[in-house]
Amino acid sequence: AEASRYRLYLCTQEDTGRELLLQIPTDATLNGLLDRSAFILRELKRQSDELEAEYAMIKEDPKNMLNYHLAFPEIVDSFVCEEQGGRRVNIYAFRNVEDVRNMIPLSNIIEIDRQRVDLKTSGWVMGKLLKLLTFAHSLGYTVGRISPANILIEPNQHYVLIFDWFDARTHPGEEIPTDETRDEIRYAAQAVINLLGGDLESRSFPNDNEEGFAEYTKHLLYLASGAMHSAKKAHQRFYDLIRPLWGRSFHPFTSFDL
Repeated sequence: AEASRYRLYLCTQEDTGRELLLQIPTDATLNGLLDRSAFILRELKRQSDELEAEYAMIKEDPKNMLNYHLAFPEIVDSFVCEEQGGRRVNIYAFRNVEDVRNMIPLSNIIEIDRQRVDLKTSGWVMGKLLKLLTFAHSLGYTVGRISPANILIEPNQHYVLIFDWFDARTHPGEEIPTDETRDEIRYAAQAVINLLGGDLESRSFPNDNEEGFAEYTKHLLYLASGAMHSAKKAHQRFYDLIRPLWGRSFHPFTSFDL
């Protein structure tokens, strides 16, 4: 695959046979963006491990996990390749995903497959995006690019992941301007509205007569309007809405043709 600033290649780790993604910038002047994204991904993993260890000491059910690390790629390696004009290379893996092609951008579902999802499927996508934003913002990081093309899901395992952290930023003192946190929540909600086949301008959605249709779509539009700036509060309020509607049961990925 190719984006404006980098190219992606499938590659294989020799000693394990693990399938990975190789990312290389289109020009060496962009090396700093890869270097910064690798640093942030490693920091996110370090902080995720620390929180998981703290949670392990207080949780009642050993099977319960925070699993923040599933919401961003694993940085396997990062190095400058002189044979490629001194460009930096980042090597990525998706945790617990053997075939990286199982990670699907929302934009592919919408634009290539020409499909939309049902309310409950969009619910676990939105919930996991808010969980990631809560985690990142609490550490003083903004993602920078939240769009259907940069949100990947593994439909069967319910993984939701932000792939490209090129535009992620570190905010000193973990103080992020509220307009930036508000925008990230807004863009996440807009991506989910697109996934539902909704239209922001007309504020309309396909209606399959699902339980909670009016309440749920109204709340998505509320988030997409930029009404909330705290990801933590948005995450809590979101689940306060959907759990009474649909409970906690596993809902398989469900889609329809547009």
